[in-house]
Amino acid sequence: MQNPATPAPAAAPSKGKSAAAQAAVAGQGQGSSSHHHSAGAGADASAPTLKRKRGVFQKDLQHMMYGFGDDPNPLPETVALVEDIVVEYVTDLVHKAQNVASKRGKLLTEDFLYLIRKDLRKLHRATELLSMNEELKQARKAYRLAKVTTIMVWWPSKHGYSGLLLTLTSRLYARLSESN
Repeated sequence: MQNPATPAPAAAPSKGKSAAAQAAVAGQGQGSSSHHHSAGAGADASAPTLKRKRGVFQKDLQHMMYGFGDDPNPLPETVALVEDIVVEYVTDLVHKAQNVASKRGKLLTEDFLYLIRKDLRKLHRATELLSMNEELKQARKAYRLAKVTTIMVWWPSKHGYSGLLLTLTSRLYARLSESN
């Protein structure tokens, strides 16, 4: 039998759980010394939980963390915690956007912009990324339309035939082909 004054041995870290999740499990059953309670924890106990594949964003987050001044190889526990925070934030934002869009029945980009409208840094960055995305789409479209075709045009002249090498965009070539 264990002495009540002696703390229970720490559970071995389980594979696939974030440090925050492990700390939450370790903190259970130790009375009311925990100051960290999630909002609506009692209501969530009966709600079905969806399991997600962990580590999907690990490499991207490591690069982002390094870009913001972290170590090139941050601790796996840190990356897992950041991933949990990011996934929770994005999931919450998507649920809120779905609620905004429910009247219309269709989720739009504007629903997300509406939700972040009060955070000017996020709003400006989001509009900047959307603008860059549109520019890239237009550039790709222009590139596809600008594929060139080279044709040789011959015509009779005093000395036989004369020729001209023409380089046409695929759009112009298609129009010329249709007219003949």
